Amino acid sequence: MRVALLGGSFDPPHLAHIQVLKYLLASGRFDEVWVLPSPQNPLKPASSPFETRLEMCRLAFEGLDRRVQVMEDEGSLSGYTIDLVRHLKQHHPNADFTFIGGGDLAAELPRWKESAALQGMIAFEFLPRPPQPNSPFAAISATQIREQAKKGLPIADLVPRSVESFIRHHRLYQDAAHED
Repeated sequence: MRVALLGGSFDPPHLAHIQVLKYLLASGRFDEVWVLPSPQNPLKPASSPFETRLEMCRLAFEGLDRRVQVMEDEGSLSGYTIDLVRHLKQHHPNADFTFIGGGDLAAELPRWKESAALQGMIAFEFLPRPPQPNSPFAAISATQIREQAKKGLPIADLVPRSVESFIRHHRLYQDAAHED
């Protein structure tokens, strides 16, 4: 089984993430795409609680396609990709994994924990993000969404309706902790 791993903070998940999922599925190169919200990215400031981001991912992605699965595996792990990959390889030994990331992550990869070992264990594919040339994806960022939500501005054109309702209902991004 060929599996694309789409990891990230997903704080919040947005319409460009859906575009990426559809792109990966349409490529025909993967049997499934697993969405893996990170418990805490060691290279980024604190984010919303894992359970909150996991629920938003479920709202955004479940029902999109039967081949898309929102996974909880990272919730009990360290947040380091090497630990996630070791865990997944142990529990899914017959899967052929490819880690999918935005083009901006390629430059960060050498800073990741046990980067050389990680690159020997799994394939990486970095997709161009706006404003990178040839990016087929919408120019949407989670930072932009959090800032707009904090100011009470509309976010309906940036996130799925279910995620917008969740953000409004739970009054997410209303405190100073999400400024970045």
